[in-house]
Amino acid sequence: MPASQESIEPVRIGLVGCGGISGNHLAGIKLLPEAELVAACDVDAQRVGAFARGAGISDTYTDYRRLLERDDLEMVDVCTNDESHAEIAIAAARAGKHVLIEKPFATTEEEGAAILKAVRESAVKAMCAQSLRWDPKFSAVKEMLASGRIGEPVYARYSSASSPFWREEDNERWRDRDPSWLLVHNGMHSFDLMSWYLDSLPKRVYARSHPGEAWLPVHEYVTCSIRFESGALAQTEENRIMRPPRYPFHCELYLVGTRGTMDLSDRLTHSASLYNNDGFNLLGAHTTWSPDDPDQPFAGEMRAFIRAIRTDSEPPVPLEFSMHVLRGVLAAARSMRTGEAVEVAR
Repeated sequence: MPASQESIEPVRIGLVGCGGISGNHLAGIKLLPEAELVAACDVDAQRVGAFARGAGISDTYTDYRRLLERDDLEMVDVCTNDESHAEIAIAAARAGKHVLIEKPFATTEEEGAAILKAVRESAVKAMCAQSLRWDPKFSAVKEMLASGRIGEPVYARYSSASSPFWREEDNERWRDRDPSWLLVHNGMHSFDLMSWYLDSLPKRVYARSHPGEAWLPVHEYVTCSIRFESGALAQTEENRIMRPPRYPFHCELYLVGTRGTMDLSDRLTHSASLYNNDGFNLLGAHTTWSPDDPDQPFAGEMRAFIRAIRTDSEPPVPLEFSMHVLRGVLAAARSMRTGEAVEVAR
């Protein structure tokens, strides 16, 4: 590493929410010399204690407001449950902390607008965590689209399927969830990816769903048809209905352009294929990543956000862009409930 980079003090981070996705964030932070985790917070004292031991830190909190009082923190990493993202992100911004917010960064338009307002007024950086953009297979597809090898993309289809991450024995966690919870929670990834690839924003959506387990209010399968402002079309699937438990996670992507077509699947072949007037290209087995790879997705998004902090530049996923994506997802949730196509608010 160049000496100029070595001399830069790492960004000091406080992480809030030590369940689920926090382990991925921690793995990413550990790989980055420009990041230092110094404190963690969770409402469950045992959980934050266990997380801190694994992270090699000693400072823990059960109230995020106490963590935000620290003058030595530059950045807060919000990994709590979806419904608390807005409250914590707003408080972090008002405390003068840059904030990386797990998706969905908000669960309503009102929450999203309030976060944007707090971030602008406090002049801090904020970004919705969209780790898929830094997954090698998805970033490679973006590079090929940018090169024009399939021309202008006009249609995309994306599916990510796996076994559920809920169990009947812990149904208390899911009892009060809305049927559209999976769509809002995971749809931020799908809608962001499609908007990024098609370089356009959702204009009109239509969604249908399947309820799945009788004990579970959350619908386990949702398919969305999306018309974009550019005129392009996309279809997405949010799928956690695959059985049996531990059915392996996989994704499939299909992009049609005016000059070519691209297929990607990591279910069987772990490869991507490109078809255009130059012929057929097998783009290779670039679709997997290791947790200890310095270019793994969670390290990649953290590195990019920290770079925006250090250079005082726009984060690579602008919060305003994520707000438009959120509107598309929420419109799909309304379509799911009504059975009608819904225009996306601007």
